[in-house]
Amino acid sequence: MLFGLRERLPARWLVLGCLLPDLIDKPLFYGLLWTRGHPDTLISGSRSVAHSGVFALALLALAFATRRPALWAVFAGVATHLALDIGGELVATSTADSSIWIAILFPAFGWRFPKAHFHSLLEHLRLTAENAYVIAGEIAGGAILLRAWRRRRKAQSS
Repeated sequence: MLFGLRERLPARWLVLGCLLPDLIDKPLFYGLLWTRGHPDTLISGSRSVAHSGVFALALLALAFATRRPALWAVFAGVATHLALDIGGELVATSTADSSIWIAILFPAFGWRFPKAHFHSLLEHLRLTAENAYVIAGEIAGGAILLRAWRRRRKAQSS
């Protein structure tokens, strides 16, 4: 892994960081959608607060201040998540109002986050399942996890 980060950072915290933007933003969006029946003017999609550069910079500042490996791992995971979202946007089409850059550079484009062009969790899942970049990423991620599991199992049996 990049610069030996996997060996130096606690894996469970790195995994948490990789998932954290979606663990925060998706329930936030769907909670607002479910309770109000429509998106909020600020939280208008599933990429908002935790997909922002402000959030990543706050985690980085916290990691520097505390010097705790767990916080460095969470920051590295969030940075990886954002990089993969940017990669997804580079290979998939998106509209100007749904760009990941609106979230990452918040509030440079105004006090709003990217808009979702789906109206339910099921529609979101369907559109995601049709995205070749997402499917390829899931297959690659699954292969990496399977390899790590096999290595760990082999090391434990030795």
